[in-house]
Parts: sequence; structure tokens; C-alpha cells
Amino acid sequence: MKKKPFRLRDARKRYHVYFLLVLCAFVVLTGRLFWMQIVDGGEMSRRSAAQTTDKIRRNTPRGRIVDRNGEELAVSIMVHSLYVNQKEMNDNPDPSRPVPARDTARVAADKLAPALHMDPQELYKDFTLQGQFLWIKRMLEPQEYESVRKIIQDEKLPGLHFLTESKRYYTKKSMAAQVLGFVGTDDSGLYGLELALDSVLKGAETRHTKRIDALGRALVSNDTDLDDAKETPMVATVYLTLDSKMQFVIEDALDDAMKRTKAQGAAIVIMDPHTGAILAMGSRPTFDPNKFGSYPADAWVNRAVSMNYEPGSVFKPIVGTMGLSEGIITPTTPVNDSGRIRIADRVIQNWDGSGMGTVPFEDVIKFSINTGMVQLGMKLGARREIEWAKKYGFGQATGIELPGEAEGILYDPKNMYDPDIATFAIGQGIAVTPLQELRAICAIANGGELLKPYIIDRIVAPNGEVIRKGGKQVVRRVITPEVAAQMRAMMEKVVSEGGGKTARIKGYRIAGKTGTAQKISQYGGYAAGEYIASFVGFVPADKPQYAMLVVLDNPRGAFYGSQVSAPIFRDTLQQILVAKGIQPSDSSVLPSFEGKETGERVVPSLTPRGSNWILPEFTGLDSRTIAKILQAGRLILAPYGSGSAYRQAPAAGSEVPPGAKVEVWFR
Repeated sequence: MKKKPFRLRDARKRYHVYFLLVLCAFVVLTGRLFWMQIVDGGEMSRRSAAQTTDKIRRNTPRGRIVDRNGEELAVSIMVHSLYVNQKEMNDNPDPSRPVPARDTARVAADKLAPALHMDPQELYKDFTLQGQFLWIKRMLEPQEYESVRKIIQDEKLPGLHFLTESKRYYTKKSMAAQVLGFVGTDDSGLYGLELALDSVLKGAETRHTKRIDALGRALVSNDTDLDDAKETPMVATVYLTLDSKMQFVIEDALDDAMKRTKAQGAAIVIMDPHTGAILAMGSRPTFDPNKFGSYPADAWVNRAVSMNYEPGSVFKPIVGTMGLSEGIITPTTPVNDSGRIRIADRVIQNWDGSGMGTVPFEDVIKFSINTGMVQLGMKLGARREIEWAKKYGFGQATGIELPGEAEGILYDPKNMYDPDIATFAIGQGIAVTPLQELRAICAIANGGELLKPYIIDRIVAPNGEVIRKGGKQVVRRVITPEVAAQMRAMMEKVVSEGGGKTARIKGYRIAGKTGTAQKISQYGGYAAGEYIASFVGFVPADKPQYAMLVVLDNPRGAFYGSQVSAPIFRDTLQQILVAKGIQPSDSSVLPSFEGKETGERVVPSLTPRGSNWILPEFTGLDSRTIAKILQAGRLILAPYGSGSAYRQAPAAGSEVPPGAKVEVWFR
């Protein structure tokens, strides 16, 4: 048999080898594909998604903060933020084609700088960095967004994109600014209630994705993000105890006081003496939380809860109740006032240096006699003074929901010498906060109960469920109703007959106390010529509804509490009493407006039309006159400011039904 040629045998051998190699490769590839698609398919899908999508996290809007009546104080809306992907900032991203003539980053910087209010050179530096994500400007205002969007569209600028974020707006600007606080750009509360309630108010975090290519460029040409969330989660609403109308009145009073007295700072607090609810709380200097970064940090401070100061004579009613409770004195106990008294090496005198001879103790309170209070203090002694001060809550935080509350300062009775015991009785040698002082006075006003102040009325879930409810909390009974009634009567005489006459409101029974205390120097001792002027009181004296404290820090010119703080108390509460429809205790002292004239103008009246009323022109009238006119038709006055009326809503000639609210502005 003839053998096959060598070449043919060799070719067949190579064929078999190649076939086996291809077969092995096929088996390996098939196995690999099986492994990747079936066994490891889930992991491969996750890797693919990670390489082709860009994940972004953002927060949904924060919960609202509203006043006790639901009027909005802080709300959140969704706004646009601008960012750049520098790798996309090229008109022609294909490296195989010629580079376009224009410098896209330069054009973008020059065009966008005016609309963004930014330096074009700084923008150009940002646009030419190597990266895929860089914030250019967060939280654009609506007009800014529209301008920037139009420029990007008209100039066909690549690489610039928008993301929606939640932005906080404070609807009444600086009103209650220190109470509300503010949030940062990451939607985290940084101050005030925004900080204290951050976990309640902060919106839910949602994840958003968009498709990208290998270079990180967005594949969706219209720049629309793909949202994983089906719907925007809702968050709770916080109702405060604040009354916006009262808050407006005290804010206006504070601004006026700062302007007139040139004070270094000020605070006003109004509290319901029977529940502890804070109805209004203001502090100066102040700021607009919408742009908090434009103000010094000192403006953020809520002096109503964080200011430590010596109270001075407004502390005397509290010491007086100590003496009454201990049986040391009664309202009629005779006290000798020689004008000055020596305790160890210190001489303490009355504010004018003169004495009144022998007077009943109620006159010690009425005329703020230092020598009489010193005698009471020495009989009480250090231990009882401090024990009683602690019962009233001094030396510890009140527990209100606001952050940054100071505790005040109390002596250790073991370290008190006779001069310390004496000066404690006139409000020196103790440091309090405005809120602590007002709370203690409220215990006198309500019959002896020390209450925990609160500013959160309720927190309501999106479904309407109340998840937290504020309310009256009695810390302890401090004094008996009888002692409280005795001190209320003395404090009423302070206003009707004594040193607090400048706080009188005709027709209303006012109880109060003035205070003028030297400021402590940062270098020790007292600062020469620097004072804290204050007035604290409640109305009506027999059935208190509102308790209020006014504190002015270092007013210039007149500095006595009776000169600067008591008139603020009077003017502010007068507006509130009229607005709330609280009738005077004695209407006989009020002028009658029917058929009388104010100056040369006859007082107008309501004109009936069916069951409704036609409003007259109120320009030039005072709030009391207008209130009297409106009450005749069972209408409600909502006053703003003080002085003479210059604007009203509804306007004169409007028809309104009984029970309608009429807003009037005064100046």
C-alpha cells in the first residue's frame, strides 16, 4: 500500500490541533459567559449600574414652623443649585475631530458671572479644574435660576447642570429670629428651634440617579434626573405658643427702644402666667435668618434665655414673698428707713439717698426702699435666701425647649458674708436670665405655682396625628395663695401709687416692679455708668392674663427702669389688651367717645347695612378710639405699631360682617 505524502499528514495534524484549540476556547468562553450571566450575573449587573449611573442624595423639604394660630413662620421650598462637570465642558468631546475655536470655560465664566454675582476669573478656575462634579452656587433665587438657565440654553454651554434642593424661607424675616434660628446649606439646623428640633423638622433623604457614559457625561440630554422616589415624603409641622400679633408688637417696641435709648441690647418676653406658654419673645440686636451669614454672631443670641445679669429691684417682690412666707414680716410691719444702712464695711443707700422714716413694709416694695429690703435680708440669712431662690428656680435652667439657655449664678450660702446677704435682698450678687425672672413673677401672679415655660404648643404629623403636645407643667408650689395675693396687692400699688406710675394704663389694674441695676464689669466689680433697666409686671392685677418683662442693656441717657422700660411695658401691653378685646377693670376713667370730638374732628361711627357694617375712615385716630368704635359692631381690632392711625384694611367704605377683623397701622 502506498503511503500518503508527508505534507498531507502534516496538514491534517495541524487541522486537528487547531480544532482542539478552538473547541477549548469555545468551552472556556461559554463557561465564562455562563459564570458571568448565570452564576455571577447579579454582581455584574451591580457593577454595570455603578459605572453607568451617578447617584445623588438630597433632602426633601423641612417641616413647617407656624405660630399658635397656624400662621407660617418658617417654610421650605425646592430650589435649584448649579454644578459643573468639567469633563463635559467642551463643544466637541470627540478627540479625533478638530478642537472648536471657542474656549467654552471662558465663555461660560464671562456670561454667567453677572447673573450669579460672582467673579468671572474665579468661575473660570472652577470650570478648568479636572473633575466631574463641583458646586458652583447653591440655592439659587428664582430670578437667578431663570437668568442662568437662559444663558446656558442660549449659549449652548455644555457641562452645566441643575439639581433641586430644599431651601428654608423665614416668611416674616427677622421676626422671632433668635427663637426660630436657621439652617445651613446641608439642611441641618444650626441654631434656635431649627437646631433643637432638627430630627423632627428635617426632611427625608431621597436617592436620585442619572445615566452617564464612560467619561461621566450625562446621557439624558434635557438634564432631567431620574428619581427613585415615587413621591415626596411629608414631615411634621411644629406649632409654637407664639402669637404672631403679639410678636409683631414687641418686635416693633424693641426696634423703637433700641433707636431711642441707644441700648447695647434688649429683650422682651410675654408669658401666660397660668400655663407657662410663651406668647412672645424678642431679642436685640437681631438678624434676618434668610441671610444669617451677613450678621455678626452676637445678633443670633437669644438674650431672653441666655443673658445673665443682676436683676436689681425687680427681684425685691421675690425676696418679699420669702419674708412673708417665713413670717418675718407682714404688709403692715413697720420698717425704719433712714436712707442708708451700714452692713459690716459697706454702706447701702436708697437710690436718692433720702429716707422716709418709719413706713409699713408694703411701702418698702411700693417705693423700692433699699434699706428696708436689706433689713429683711439680714433676718432671712444666707441659707434661707439661697434655699428660697432655688425654690423659685434660680441657679438652674428653666427647661424651655430653646438651646443655649443659661442657668444663672447663685452664691453658696457657706461663702456669703453679711454684705452679700444684704445686697442679695436688693437683687445684687445673684445672676438671673430674663426668662427665670419672669417665671418667678408668674408664680406670684398665678397664686404660687412655679411653672415650666414652654414654647412648643404641639407637633402634628402629616396625617394630622398630634405626636407631641405642650401644656402646663407645675414644677412645684413655691408660696401659698395668701402670700401671692399679698404681694400682688403690693405690686399693684407700685404702679398706681409708687415708682412704677409710668407703666399705668388707664382703666386697667397693673401690677409691676421697676428695676435699675449696675452692670458687672468684665474686669470685676461694677462698670461705671452702665446699667440694666427693667420692668416686670402682669395685667390685670386681680386676674392676670399676661405677664411681661422688659430688659434694656446699658441704655444711654435716661437709664432708670421707670424712665425707659416701664413706658415700653405700658405702650406694648396697651396695644395687646385692645387687640385681644380685654375689657378694662374700670371703664369710668376712660373718655366717652359718643358725640365727643377728638381735636377738631368728630369721632366717626359704623354705618349699618343689613346685618353688616360699613367701615369709616380711621386715619388720625388712636387705637383706643378705634377699638371703641369697632366694639359697637362686634368687630375685632388688629393693631400694628403705636400712635395715630395711617392705614387700615379693609379700607374705609368696605362692608364687613360682625366678628370680622379690621387691621389698622399706627405711627
